[in-house]
Amino acid sequence: MKHYVLFVVMLSAIVTISSLYITQPIQPLFIEAFDISIAQVTLFTSVPLFALALAPIFYGYLLEKFDTRIILCASLTLIGILQGLLCFCESYGMFLILRILEALAIPSALTATLTTLMRLDMQNTQKYISIYVASTVFGGVLSRVVGGVLTSIFSWQTTFAILGVTTLLVALMSYRLPNHSNITHSKITPLVIVEYLKDKRYALLYAGAFLVLFCFQGTLNFMPFEMKSLDPEITPAQIGFLYLGYIIGIIAALLSMRIVKFVGGQIRAIILGFVIFGSAPLFMLIPSFWVLFGAVFIICIGMFIAHSVLSGLTNSISAEKKGITNGLYLAFYYTGGTCGTTLPSFLYHHFGWTALCVFISAILFASAGVFYLLRRIFQGE
Repeated sequence: MKHYVLFVVMLSAIVTISSLYITQPIQPLFIEAFDISIAQVTLFTSVPLFALALAPIFYGYLLEKFDTRIILCASLTLIGILQGLLCFCESYGMFLILRILEALAIPSALTATLTTLMRLDMQNTQKYISIYVASTVFGGVLSRVVGGVLTSIFSWQTTFAILGVTTLLVALMSYRLPNHSNITHSKITPLVIVEYLKDKRYALLYAGAFLVLFCFQGTLNFMPFEMKSLDPEITPAQIGFLYLGYIIGIIAALLSMRIVKFVGGQIRAIILGFVIFGSAPLFMLIPSFWVLFGAVFIICIGMFIAHSVLSGLTNSISAEKKGITNGLYLAFYYTGGTCGTTLPSFLYHHFGWTALCVFISAILFASAGVFYLLRRIFQGE
């Protein structure tokens, strides 16, 4: 049963992340289809990310009180149905409304997925966190690369329909997961959140989670528009091909435990991830398709080393209240993603791609410096 749970959890993470990012490689196509602006089309991604920024804390509380299996199954079912309904949208307004509804279910599914995994084996937290991160990376590859290819061959409606049916099948599989009987009666209050943030370790790790996805989204979300400006004839499949670098993220996540041992500690591994990630936007200043393609590999290596170790270290601090701990982590992580999807648009619009890349790189190198200066708050580092 343990292997079945792990398999379903991986599939759940893959289809949920795919639903989150499926619109990203198709953004230039949506601009033409719905006659909308760049700011409007980014809402298709930023709205679910905004929900992920707020909802995981609430869902983390629910997961401490109710059966995780039911919450996961219901969330995946709703996502699958909404993916199917999106195929019939002919207007921007209706599409956005359905994405907003989907945004309510995506954080529930991800928080339930991560919490289920953490309850599977408390003794191997970093191992299972790495598997979870690798699954989300694979979902990112499917949604961006395969989604772009399917859209070019068939249509975006076909792409959404295939994802919807697949999600419903995974929802059916999740219903067979074992019940979780370790229900607590802890209450989530502002005081509980404040107590977490008063711990300097949690505060620093949550800040790192915020910044890593802020920079990730800030770079990759605007890359399709930069490619479109360099080559107006570029297709969704070619844009999706740029995201193939996500594959290296799977390897980076799965090797995170070995990387931690190699560099001599989790904080050093996080710093290494930030430094590798920070170097990539500087390469992206070169206006070349193949340079951008290679830079995405560097971005994903650094980002997923940092993300997997940050998440694993957060879960290793305390064995209690995993739902709330993971809910807070995901809340900060996706708050960063929301800000990274929207705020850099002003910088990109007024100052261009060069200013955006330099800004992102500066944030990442500064983050590495802060973690180095505060490394002593973690015992054993």
